[in-house]
Amino acid sequence: MLDDELIIETPERVEIHYVLANIGNRFLAAGIDHLIQTVTGILIIVIAGSISEWRLFSSMDGWAAAVTVLLIFTLYWGYFVIFETVWSGQTPGKRLMKLRVVREDGRPVRFFEVFVRNLLRLAIDFQPFPSYAIGVMSIIFSAKSKRIGDFVAGTVVIKERATEAPTLNEIIKVSDIEQQRMERTAPAPFTADTRRLSEQEVRAVETFLKRRFELKEPNRNALAIRIAQPISLKLGITVDSLNPEALLEEVDRQHRAQSRYFD
Repeated sequence: MLDDELIIETPERVEIHYVLANIGNRFLAAGIDHLIQTVTGILIIVIAGSISEWRLFSSMDGWAAAVTVLLIFTLYWGYFVIFETVWSGQTPGKRLMKLRVVREDGRPVRFFEVFVRNLLRLAIDFQPFPSYAIGVMSIIFSAKSKRIGDFVAGTVVIKERATEAPTLNEIIKVSDIEQQRMERTAPAPFTADTRRLSEQEVRAVETFLKRRFELKEPNRNALAIRIAQPISLKLGITVDSLNPEALLEEVDRQHRAQSRYFD
């Protein structure tokens, strides 16, 4: 099965696909962050103790104790807010696990969303049972793997691609260039009523075209043939000059055009 996806359609009708982070990756990232918090907290106490000549915390100089408490407070309460704001939705743990917090529309998070989701993290997700269980169950059963803080802040946690994702302007520019190229090309080799295709068949075509470059030959061509043959029979397509992959590209193009027309 494919990973759960968040599909966002821009006003220019360009689809942006994000893979949602699962609960396992999120807990590993949180574990790394908590480990960093714990180690840093211990270092703060050790350094503060050495400055106060290793005396007990209660007998530290007033200023040293105040600074130590302030640093521990900032570490516990501000760690996630500071990192996710400065690193645009990432903490050290999320960066290592290649995760990122984004808004539901795919845009980068702002301070407000970061503050709200982490306020709920401290208020619910870090609390003893049953509050902690509510946060976990929310991630498991929600359609977009969202915990309580994500629902309130309007955010989701996604997996980053192995390569850097293009910006929205780059996507729009490529779409415009592709549209101009298609307008200059020869007429379509066939015309098909793609409304005859089932939702499952349309999904199969879209998924193949999106992930075909991840496949190696001859698997890529074999899968294209397997998908194209029943679709061409169902739509009555008899064009022999097109290879299966080109046929699927044309079917997908006509389906999108017809979808816009009948919407």
